[in-house]
Amino acid sequence: MTEATGNMGSEDFYRHLFEHTGVAFVAADECLAIRSFNAAASAMFGPALSGMVGQAAVQVLPEDRQDEGASLLQRAIEHGESGDLEFQFKDLQGVTRELIATISPIALESGQRVGASACFRDITRRISLQTQLHENRKMASLGRMAGAMAHHFNNILGGVVTSVDYADSSKDPDVKRRTLAKASEALSKATTLLKGLLRFAEGETIAQDLCNYAEIIHALTDRIKPVLQARRIELDVDIPASLNVPVPGVQVTTVLGNIVENAIEAMSDGGSLRIGVEIDDRWLTTSVGDTGCGLDCEALSRVFEPFWSTKGVLGGGTEQATGLGLAIAHGIIQVLGGSISASSEPDQGSCFIFSLPRKEWKPES
Repeated sequence: MTEATGNMGSEDFYRHLFEHTGVAFVAADECLAIRSFNAAASAMFGPALSGMVGQAAVQVLPEDRQDEGASLLQRAIEHGESGDLEFQFKDLQGVTRELIATISPIALESGQRVGASACFRDITRRISLQTQLHENRKMASLGRMAGAMAHHFNNILGGVVTSVDYADSSKDPDVKRRTLAKASEALSKATTLLKGLLRFAEGETIAQDLCNYAEIIHALTDRIKPVLQARRIELDVDIPASLNVPVPGVQVTTVLGNIVENAIEAMSDGGSLRIGVEIDDRWLTTSVGDTGCGLDCEALSRVFEPFWSTKGVLGGGTEQATGLGLAIAHGIIQVLGGSISASSEPDQGSCFIFSLPRKEWKPES
């Protein structure tokens, strides 16, 4: 590092840099007790920060985030790792702010770690802009949904009206029977479409049953084997022997089935489908990867929007045909308290990962 120039020595230079930088810093020693803080931290946390010197550094965090903060500080000291922690904080005027703390190790030139620092930044405006962007995209998505719904129902109901008129004008009983059967089939499609929309809107909130997750996966893989063989897709399933975990059967079956169907649809020229599960004390995490066509950044950002998906190939794939499969999966996972994400690159395939909390699921009465 370049030495300071002028009349100020390097020690004074870095002390002034720490004190007057516009970012709030709090420094802790190897025992994770506060040793010092700068003016920006004092302005952020108020006069009470002065009385916290020598006390545990996690006390600057909200009580409900102190355990996570302590873990990050410990990892910084023991392993030299850096990590971020986002939390809400009321400023001196009582306004709730969104802060992010970057916790990093403090090390000597020898590599010995002698403490940890926490850099606090106010990201309230960024969060607000992200929320506004999300709402704008949500409204745009709803507009596309309304247009798609109008198109689908216009085609279905228009065909029904034509069929009924044709049957009414015919005196041939066989013609009437066949025509009305076609109309009944079209109305069944409309009913299925509406059910899919309800699942998307409600997130499949009714917990109808509990099933063993391993059995759900085995049942799904047995069902899709003919499709995989026809499409020349290899299947690789990696699940732990301890996967005898009860989960909401209808919801999780829907989520996994919709994601797997999306993966199959992406591999029209064959490929490899991978289903993996990891389990720990808190989470049940499932990954579904394919070697298909992949998605670019714009498409990936819209992958959970309704009416974006492609036509399904499994039996009864009407939801996928209308583009609700991944949107429904996203909604269900959110209702179940989990998370879902996707990664992809063009011509490199895609991977969907969803995590569910480990807890005692109870069917609703």
